[in-house]
Amino acid sequence: MCPPLSRRKLLAGGSIAGLSTLAGCQGAMSPLTQRTPDKSETNGGGKSLGLAYSESRTSFPSEKETHSGWVHIVSDGESADLTFDVRLCSELGDVEPELTNAISNEYVLRFTVSGEFSSGTPSNESTGDSECSSVTHLVGGANVPNDWESLTVAVNNDEIQTIERSGSTPELRPLPDPVRPR
Repeated sequence: MCPPLSRRKLLAGGSIAGLSTLAGCQGAMSPLTQRTPDKSETNGGGKSLGLAYSESRTSFPSEKETHSGWVHIVSDGESADLTFDVRLCSELGDVEPELTNAISNEYVLRFTVSGEFSSGTPSNESTGDSECSSVTHLVGGANVPNDWESLTVAVNNDEIQTIERSGSTPELRPLPDPVRPR
């Protein structure tokens, strides 16, 4: 017999479904996925945390959709809720998101892509670029302990955004839209 869903899991699933709807996800959505890799799979040797996300592939740019990538983290008492909405050029290859506890209270949201991704910050150039004709769209969320100090968003080992905690204020940061190969 399966144990009943916890309130937190139910809220996380509902939040992701709502974010997907608000973000205007187009195309076929895969079922909600939750995966916690073992320690041998983590980059940098940090402890891997559970992460729920949905993935879709769409053409880019879509005439029906206005999008801007973002990551959001807010403390809610005993933990902090992390949500994200990001599009990566399909030319980067398959994408696997992962949340790890790198050092002490520092966390890393890493998008591991199977294709080439040169070092440096990904470009955020005009949508008319021919480099990106389709995107992999990821929307997801996770929980981290309430005492988090920083959250780094990276593609493979390249940092694209770092959020430093500033008290109890919710933190919302833009991400390149879409993340493109250089």
